[in-house]
Amino acid sequence: MRTSRILLLIAAGAVVGFSIFGALVYRAIDVEEVATPEALRRVAAVRAAFDDATPMLELDGSGAVIRRADPPLGERRPLERLGVLTYRAREQQLIRANVPFWFFALKGPALQFALRGTGLDLARLQLTAADLERHGPGLIIDQTGANGDRLLVWTE
Repeated sequence: MRTSRILLLIAAGAVVGFSIFGALVYRAIDVEEVATPEALRRVAAVRAAFDDATPMLELDGSGAVIRRADPPLGERRPLERLGVLTYRAREQQLIRANVPFWFFALKGPALQFALRGTGLDLARLQLTAADLERHGPGLIIDQTGANGDRLLVWTE
């Protein structure tokens, strides 16, 4: 009888955990069909918030990751969220993700699953929560693909 109660508690904990993860993913990701001019206007509006800042990471033509030096040391603010804005030109889909930073710091692999439709591959970029905390709030990636796709990643 005691073993069955323990198993029941473990199963209930798993259900609660998956429910919380599902709710976070549902609230964090927004996908909409948008014509190219409107999508590019929205991407440009987000990018404008960073003025002429150089992104932390750059992807060259071959897909290699170029990591810029960390910004000068100064007063660091704790990061609150990771933002991702992707436009997939062929599908005319604008995908926006706003993920609490604590979720990224605690559940990196689960976050990779949650962001699977955005084109952001954290494993390939070898991007960790510690990297982003060292960098501080700002622009992480600003990439334009040859096919018209766009990818913006930032932290706040």
